[in-house]
Amino acid sequence: MRTLFFLVCAAAFPAAAARYGFPHFARNLTDLEGLSRIEFRPVRMESSWDRAGGNNDAFDGRRRKGEVYTVADLKGPGVIRRFYAARPGGHLRIFLDDAATPTVDMKCEDFFSGRHAPFLRPAVGPMGGSHYAYFPIPYARSARVEITALRPAQEPWGVYYQVTYETFPAGSHVETLRLPLGKEDQAAWDAVLEAWRNLGRDPKPPAAGQQTVSRRVPLAPGERREVLRLDGGGVIDRLHLRIAPADQAMLRSTLLKVRWDREVKDAIDAPVGDFFGNGFNQTPYRSLPMGLEADGWYYSYFSMPFAERAAISVVNEDARRPLDVELRIVHRKTSGLGPDVGLFHAKWRREEVAATDLYYENLSGEYNYRVLDARGQGRFVGLNLNVYNRHTLWWGEGDPMIFVDDEPWPPAIHGTGTEEYFNDGWGFHQFTTTPEGKERNIVPVSGVLVGGVDDPKECFAGNAIFSFHVADSIPFRKRILVTFEHGQEQNDLTNDYASTAYWYARPGARDFFVMRPAWERTTIPEGAWPKLRVEARQRYLQWLRETLAEWAAAIPHQPNDDRLARPRAVFLMWALDHSEALGLPKSERERLTRAWREFQGTEPERRRNVDRILLELAERLGARRP
Repeated sequence: MRTLFFLVCAAAFPAAAARYGFPHFARNLTDLEGLSRIEFRPVRMESSWDRAGGNNDAFDGRRRKGEVYTVADLKGPGVIRRFYAARPGGHLRIFLDDAATPTVDMKCEDFFSGRHAPFLRPAVGPMGGSHYAYFPIPYARSARVEITALRPAQEPWGVYYQVTYETFPAGSHVETLRLPLGKEDQAAWDAVLEAWRNLGRDPKPPAAGQQTVSRRVPLAPGERREVLRLDGGGVIDRLHLRIAPADQAMLRSTLLKVRWDREVKDAIDAPVGDFFGNGFNQTPYRSLPMGLEADGWYYSYFSMPFAERAAISVVNEDARRPLDVELRIVHRKTSGLGPDVGLFHAKWRREEVAATDLYYENLSGEYNYRVLDARGQGRFVGLNLNVYNRHTLWWGEGDPMIFVDDEPWPPAIHGTGTEEYFNDGWGFHQFTTTPEGKERNIVPVSGVLVGGVDDPKECFAGNAIFSFHVADSIPFRKRILVTFEHGQEQNDLTNDYASTAYWYARPGARDFFVMRPAWERTTIPEGAWPKLRVEARQRYLQWLRETLAEWAAAIPHQPNDDRLARPRAVFLMWALDHSEALGLPKSERERLTRAWREFQGTEPERRRNVDRILLELAERLGARRP
């Protein structure tokens, strides 16, 4: 009878549904253990990507009505996880739950500055050439983000906005943001800022039963060794690794491999340097989940649960040189792997991406570079990208496209450019300029480690960048496909791409990775980059001169039309950018650039103007076909 009584009561008075308030969403920004829990709530993005499949991503005129530009109009319950602007402008108003009064009402530039509470650095602020905000904005019914033009201004509304948001099932109890923050909300937010300002420490709270295990082993040339095995259910909370000698060759010739339970493949399978973000050199940095200390110790604070065993191996594929490996982990015993917990994965791949002619319309993502293609149920939590750029021009205009559960093109997460995915803009930058001075372009969840437009090498040779999804991780039920366009336009450059993807997945998941032997992983020594850049620039200038001659010869017989307008305009931009190196005086370059940029007229007139400038440029540079 007592059992029946409790069953009747449970049916009549169901357990209270979970309530999600600001403290919950704030804690998500540091909850690395929570990333291992596999639950599905859709994560999507609103951005200004070019719906025609081209590269005109800065501003979507259809979102403008009068002086108001609507960045996002979202239906709840949900939460805005990330808000990005390459160049914020205008006056920002965020209306929640259809309220007549905006919750946020300030200049967009002030919101993103990181200097106005509660929107403070490093959770909000500048990065390289752009601005980002991870301040969570929960809403029960709706959220509308509007920019009202401020004039006069070069871009009255700003450009390249992105809003990443998570939607909860109907009936979920999401508490709408209230400003100023209340006492409990402020305490939660202060804890986030404290953790984000003190990188290098594990943001997870200490857990009962934690044990530290250290190993130091030599590795002979060509040797693979299981450095540590843990039996029984458990969680690795921290992983520290140091390898000597620590030079560029070691970064790619040494593999870190970890296998969980009875899985048939290693779940972690990556060169040591790439696993920790950089396959080109040992650049010390600190991020929230991983980094490299100045003393050569790598760290990872990703939570790594397992049901039966964990086996950590290191492989020395250098045929001539021995290695000294030091491993230190902090782990604890558990009763096993819960039904809603995933296994941590990190895998590397490399591809010589090939240029394709998509006529400036990428309407499928078919030829994009693939960072991750995994099947099963899980959560995508980030990646690093190591591109050896063989060109002396910017390579990263390509949009990220993330397809969840076999969704068709266009995916719900479609960005506006490679650098925007990493919170940068207008190229990758080595430094961020702030009122406090010049800082390295690294924030708790993203950063530039090698390369950049403000580096003497410009963007030629090695470019190493990373981005982690902590609060904005992307769940999937059966498949995740993470891709990037490559090139200045749509997949139009041949280049050397390598990446490491990080994700959680339930046991039995599958992926598309195959580890290649060491000779297929090696990269060009950093000391050779300056000389190779000089040679690459000479080749590029010669190609510009020859192509300019081809265009000049074709124009009298094939005037500009719908099909030729875009390629001729793009080439004109490249030719003018490098015309001084080709021998054109600076004053002439500036005159021709103004004649192109400031020309007013109909579309046919603008196309004829492009042809005229190309012909004049070819004449002045002596670029005529024999």
